[in-house]
Amino acid sequence: MVNSIKITLGETGQTFLQSNKLPEKGTVDKQPAGLNFYEYSWNVRTPGQVVVNDKAYSFTIPYVLSITGTEDAAEIDQGIQKFSINAGITADDLIDHDKARVEFSGFLQKLKNSGWKTVIAYEDPRLAGEDAFKYYLEDKFYSLPLDYIPTLDEWMKIKTGSWHLYAGSNFLDVTIRRDSQRVNISEPGAYLISFNLLTSTQKAKNQFDAEEIGHWQELWVDKIKSLKKERYAKETELTQRGFTIYTEYEEPKIHAADPVEP
Repeated sequence: MVNSIKITLGETGQTFLQSNKLPEKGTVDKQPAGLNFYEYSWNVRTPGQVVVNDKAYSFTIPYVLSITGTEDAAEIDQGIQKFSINAGITADDLIDHDKARVEFSGFLQKLKNSGWKTVIAYEDPRLAGEDAFKYYLEDKFYSLPLDYIPTLDEWMKIKTGSWHLYAGSNFLDVTIRRDSQRVNISEPGAYLISFNLLTSTQKAKNQFDAEEIGHWQELWVDKIKSLKKERYAKETELTQRGFTIYTEYEEPKIHAADPVEP
C-alpha cells in the first residue's frame, strides 16, 4: 500500500505513476471513449493522504479513501486535467456533529490561509458571509462562503453543500455530504467529503455543451455576458430584500478577454 500520493494538475499520467511508484497495471483504466483514468484507493480502516502540489497554494487532504485522475487521450500533452478525491473528516466512521463542524471548518480555514478564495458562478449573485449562507438555504447549488463558519444549528441544515474555490490558475470544488439516516444532533453522524481539483481550461469547458467545447474560446465572451445578465437581475431582487451585494468580489481570470461584462 502507498500511504501518501502527490499530485500536480497538468502532470502526465506517466509522471503521476512514476513519482508515486505506482504500477500501470491495476492503476490505469483506459476507456474506449478516449479518457484515461488513474485510480487508487485505500481501505476504509487505513485511509491515506493526498498532497496537492500547487506552489504557494499547496495543501494536504487527510483520511483519503480514493483518488481518480482524468486524462484526455486526444490531448495527452495537456496531462491530467482533473483529480477527484473522496475522503472522510476523520479516520472514524462516525463522528459527533459539532466535532465534524469544527474539524471541517478548520480545514477550510487552512485553505483560506493558503490563498484559496471563493469563486461564484457567473450567473449567481455576489454575496459573502452570512448573506451567502442565507442564500444557500434558498439555493442549495450556491457556493457556500469560505469566510463564514456556520453555527451548529446552521451546520445541521447542510445536507449536501459545496465550497467552490480558486487559487492561481486552478479550481477546487469541496463538497460535503452527510448520512441522511444519521441526522439526530444528539447522536454521531457520518460524512463524506469530495474534492474536485481542475485546471482553468477544464473549468471553462464545463460552461459549455459537448458540441461547443472544441471552440469554447470563441464563444466565451457572449456566454459570460449572458450569464452575468442573470447575475445582475438576481442581485437587484436580493438588494430589495435586504441582502448586501459583495461588490469587492474578484472574478478569476480564465480567458484573455476577462473580465467580461454585459
